[in-house]
Amino acid sequence: MARKSADKAKCTLCGDREVTEPRGDEKYCRACWDKKIAVEDIVAKEFALKRYIRAHSAEKYLVYHSTLKRPCGQLIVIDDGYDLFLTLVMTPAFAWDEPAYHLEGDTEVRTFAELLVDVVVTEVIEPWGGGKWHLEVYRSANAEPEDWSGEV
Repeated sequence: MARKSADKAKCTLCGDREVTEPRGDEKYCRACWDKKIAVEDIVAKEFALKRYIRAHSAEKYLVYHSTLKRPCGQLIVIDDGYDLFLTLVMTPAFAWDEPAYHLEGDTEVRTFAELLVDVVVTEVIEPWGGGKWHLEVYRSANAEPEDWSGEV
């Protein structure tokens, strides 16, 4: 009788424990997954969304990063009563496509732009009540917010 050898997949980060997270696409053990999420939370806290204009069913936010004095983007939110429509404009003054963090052995590192979407969800979409939302992301050719009018 032949024995079946079932090799369990090992964690991408530590290489020791069996993978359990994230569910459906397991690559990490629970401890390493918690570590990865904690690192992402710390990096995400370097972004600040500051409300610039508030109206009955719309808001405009300026996006700041702790490494820059000036805004590195803007977010416009419009609520039509059913859905939220968000437009995010990111300036070239920030390295959006760079990896946001480095964990030894991790093959899936998220960029600053990807983490900013998480920040928008937690700080803007959820307080507006969640529900259905649509996000458009644009890269500005001009670094200065004064030059954004009409240009996308």
